[in-house]
Amino acid sequence: MWRYWLLCSGLGAQIVKEPLERGIALAPFLHSYGWGLSVYVPNWKGGRHGTFWMGDLTSYRSKYEGRIRSAYRDQGGKDYVFGKLYYAYLLELVWGYQRILVPRTLVSPFQVSLQVGIGPGVTLLKPYYLEIAVPISANQAIIQVDIYDPNRHSYNDIVGEADFYLGFDKMQAVPGLVGQAGVMVDVGKESSLIRSLALGVRVQNFTRPVKTLYQRPGRSIWASGYLAFYIGNAWK
Repeated sequence: MWRYWLLCSGLGAQIVKEPLERGIALAPFLHSYGWGLSVYVPNWKGGRHGTFWMGDLTSYRSKYEGRIRSAYRDQGGKDYVFGKLYYAYLLELVWGYQRILVPRTLVSPFQVSLQVGIGPGVTLLKPYYLEIAVPISANQAIIQVDIYDPNRHSYNDIVGEADFYLGFDKMQAVPGLVGQAGVMVDVGKESSLIRSLALGVRVQNFTRPVKTLYQRPGRSIWASGYLAFYIGNAWK
């Protein structure tokens, strides 16, 4: 009896469950500088290899950003990031090649794939507006909305952060390229369900330096790690 069970288990471990040809999945996407949403579209061409599309829109935040207390907090002033010039968002589309290293079987629900890809990217820069106190007399001031200017604005001039929705009509786009390498671990016995953990590294190269803080120099090339858990469906 035990010999029969062991024999069946050994045979089952050799029966590979190939992935279905097409699929689509969504995921929260985390990287070293922010987070956002991602879509993953696999296209398996054979039992062990295929291509994929991966697109995402994420935030970008410098590690040097830090909110400080408004000098006018007792008068309704909001905390803000001193020296911040822009909100930054990354829009990236990666096409790549994927190959299964460890296939899913009747016994094991795990499938591990290697992924490499490249594609276009763009950094979207939206001005970061502040409310500035402009004196009109010895004891009165009016509030104006403006971008931080170190030659005109000191800590005591800044009331706080202005409305987030200002500045969408003045967005700038900085195009570039992105390359990535990583692994994807699929979990589950059913090939029709995508339950995949993706992790790896990306390198971005933009046509000009991206500068979001006055105090820090801009960078056109940087690397980041990423992590996402995709949920979706696959079909033939």
